[in-house]
Amino acid sequence: MVICASCKAYTDDQESHCGHCGEPLQPDPMERVRLHAHHPELARMVADREHAQLVASTVVLNHVGDFFYEKEGFQTVLAKLFGSTRNRGAVLAGVVFSAYAYLCQRGYCAMRVLIEQDREQTTVSQLRSWDGQQSVEKALAEQSARALTTSEVTEKMLRDLMGFRMRAAEGNLLRTPKIRDAPTRSAFSVIDQLARMTELPDHDRVESCRTIYRLLSAFVEEDPSRARVLASETKRLLCELDDYA
Repeated sequence: MVICASCKAYTDDQESHCGHCGEPLQPDPMERVRLHAHHPELARMVADREHAQLVASTVVLNHVGDFFYEKEGFQTVLAKLFGSTRNRGAVLAGVVFSAYAYLCQRGYCAMRVLIEQDREQTTVSQLRSWDGQQSVEKALAEQSARALTTSEVTEKMLRDLMGFRMRAAEGNLLRTPKIRDAPTRSAFSVIDQLARMTELPDHDRVESCRTIYRLLSAFVEEDPSRARVLASETKRLLCELDDYA
């Protein structure tokens, strides 16, 4: 339903003419402005739809079996880096990894391997601001402007989403309970929800998977060492965050 620009009555937007005044249907151009002003969440959803990109995180999560495929000696790039989908931590790490790959391949961020005191880590720098929809990519891109390494970026993003707060651990009659930093939600649940709620543009399933797989393959082939270190860091960080739960 839309508001007719001629008579200001609600009418079926599937018809070519207004069902009330009979004029050729032209939606009221101010209706959208008024509606969004009173419903900010709706305004965000509409903006997301208009700027939706085919982001890797959501495509991977929607088609996990295709991206973690293993059979007869063949493994997809994510299966090689993270292992089996029987481990949901592998899926979560693969989704985060895919988001970083997308940001790099689409020119939002630059990433390289830094070696300090015999330790390898990946650094990330923002090249341009995110201009797409709410997504894992957006959350990482926004944090990349305030952190140096991908571990810092990922941890800051997940801590924001997981709702970390101070919580008293269980004690006993002889010992005062300890206060510890603990999340209200798991890393898997927040990433799963964010990725599944992400708006995607109209797309064909097969072609979208092919497009994102090519992007991931290009990211890995461009710098295998960077991909290996990023995958290792991501898995380690997620294991550490799991220990908080």
